[in-house]
Amino acid sequence: VIAVHLFGHPANMPDIKAITQNKDIYIVEDCAQSFGASLNGEKTGTLGDIACFSFFPSKNLGAYGDGGLVSTASDNLADKVKLLRNHGSPQRYEHSIIGYNSRLDEIQAAILRIKLRHIDEYNSRRRDIATRYNNALSTSDIQTPRVLNNCLHVFHQYTVLDSRRDKIQAALNNNNIASAIYYPSGLHQQKAFTNHSRIPPLPVTENISEQCFSLPMYPELSEDQVARIIDVIQTAIR
Repeated sequence: VIAVHLFGHPANMPDIKAITQNKDIYIVEDCAQSFGASLNGEKTGTLGDIACFSFFPSKNLGAYGDGGLVSTASDNLADKVKLLRNHGSPQRYEHSIIGYNSRLDEIQAAILRIKLRHIDEYNSRRRDIATRYNNALSTSDIQTPRVLNNCLHVFHQYTVLDSRRDKIQAALNNNNIASAIYYPSGLHQQKAFTNHSRIPPLPVTENISEQCFSLPMYPELSEDQVARIIDVIQTAIR
């Protein structure tokens, strides 16, 4: 089971574990957007059998280029990942399995080590911005993100739902304010899966994909910029 901590909010791991317990099923955490998030005081990346992080430059903890991290408490899985990342090679010129060239280069590692010292500060600033958005938009019909009990959200994206998405995005664009749609269609609607007859309709996913859009969210947003974004949205929906 792949548990996706979408937009920086922890997935419902207790319910997922209740389904998989006492079965021969691994839980893989997708932590690409959740570096620093936690559930009941436990960090994402420690809640399943193995977890995958992304250090793409746009992430909460981003490198200068591509990079990633795998975490696990299993020695066997750790050993397997180490083989896979380095051509399946336990030592030079020996290959015990078919692997990849997925080593993190030294420049990315050096950048990440410096930025890691500031990740809590960056994530805290994201939560402050999200709180301002929530407070300002709470009186409108826009559906703002919820943070479930015992969860620490890191707001990789600040994503809302509204049937007037096109109108709001047009107003933002006219004022040179970026916004984005994550994601415009569900996986089951992708061309790669069109020949899989076992995939059922997913009406909730489809409804969300028609209404969701994300507002600017990064630690360097100034208070004045946040206020301007809010003002443009409020003016658009009056």
